[in-house]
Amino acid sequence: MTSRSRLAVLLGLMAISMTANPVSAQSLAAAQAGRAAVPVAVVTAPNLVTSSPGPCSDSKYNLIGPKWKSTLKWSYKSSTTPSYLTTSQVVQVLKRAFNNITMERNDCGRIDRVSASSSYLGTTSNSLGVTKAGACGSADGHNTVGFGALPAGYLALTCVRSVGTSITETDIRLSNGSSWALALGDCLNDFMLEAVATHEIGHAYGLGHVGETNHGRLTMSTFIDGTCENQESTLGLGDMKALEALY
Repeated sequence: MTSRSRLAVLLGLMAISMTANPVSAQSLAAAQAGRAAVPVAVVTAPNLVTSSPGPCSDSKYNLIGPKWKSTLKWSYKSSTTPSYLTTSQVVQVLKRAFNNITMERNDCGRIDRVSASSSYLGTTSNSLGVTKAGACGSADGHNTVGFGALPAGYLALTCVRSVGTSITETDIRLSNGSSWALALGDCLNDFMLEAVATHEIGHAYGLGHVGETNHGRLTMSTFIDGTCENQESTLGLGDMKALEALY
């Protein structure tokens, strides 16, 4: 994950419990206490300058609090696939993104030390638990990934539901107002689905944001580095330490 930050778009997290009152998105303590964290609307930030160390030497991480105590079983809402992509190709990229997290894929020479796991259940017609307004929708007991409208400036948002220290449900909505690429060779000013999905799946497993200015090379930094950038699909040291702290 090298430093080439020309365009940054916010990647989002929302953490809620079944009985919650909204608080600031920046309040990790509230999320850890099982209350709601709603993302602050931030638009695209061109020419973002960071003073971040390389990903393999940056050990910073934040946790939401809870974690999965069983395999995360997820489905893809195929009816939301953008017309210029195919469902099968999107699913393959999403599977790879899940593996990036559960298998600690990195360029730092570290071996996989985490016990987190995932299982793809297939396509689904279940509703996405993230609304187009950028809020968490109704819980339905399913973990669903799909595309849909989102507020301006967001590439994706994740909703994580928990009871006590256990995550019970997660949903990921990817913006259908953004242009996506599934492979670098096909990218023409698009955002790389694998990099964005890896970040959001990190949230789904309990990882919080780290600041962009000082930790912008990590997968869990607040912004994606720009179009046709896939380096954040591989984990940095802090991303791995966060997973290892939980799993």
